[in-house]
Amino acid sequence: MILAYDDLIREWKRKRLRFSPDIGLNQIGLSSIDLRLGWAFTRLKTKPGVVIQPARGFDPTDLVEHQDFTHVEVLGSPPTFRLRPGEFRLALTLEEISVPNNLAANVQGKSSIARSGLAVHITAPHIHPAFTGRITLELYNHGPWELELFPGEDRICQVIYYRVTTPVPNRIAAALSSYMRQPTPFPVRKPESPVAKAKRRRRPPSNRIDRKG
Repeated sequence: MILAYDDLIREWKRKRLRFSPDIGLNQIGLSSIDLRLGWAFTRLKTKPGVVIQPARGFDPTDLVEHQDFTHVEVLGSPPTFRLRPGEFRLALTLEEISVPNNLAANVQGKSSIARSGLAVHITAPHIHPAFTGRITLELYNHGPWELELFPGEDRICQVIYYRVTTPVPNRIAAALSSYMRQPTPFPVRKPESPVAKAKRRRRPPSNRIDRKG
């Protein structure tokens, strides 16, 4: 069940939906909450011959370049971020969100921005129960124009909340979350916890049959 306008306002006023910095009432929509573009961006470096295994975890330190727009100003003007056609960047939302353990969420783009060709995620919109942190956005410009965005101001995405059938214990959520309170859009993934290892070992064997010939 998706939380609608009255649900969102009630949960926000009760501090069940928490944000830092806090949101304003004008960021709450009919069935979602708008979040603003943050100050942190990450560029993936081009390195010929480099092959990574993204599903197995790796240290991205030497393969990415982090940018902080907090103190970037040009002659007193607010900083702007530009994304050229066909360009990909990682970014963080301005707001850190705290999802209660009886809700899950999805981050999605906004139609007004999508019409200009901007995608805010590729295939990773889901946010688990009990997650706390800023949301990583996978920004890609599909359109023909260079896009200019204002960190700290522009509403870049919206979060949709769902009720889960069973609340997730906080200790389980903390053990299975890889990017809780991430400091950058592409941090080093934390080592797999004992809880996660035990869960993986309990998975049933595959029924796949390899056929030859």
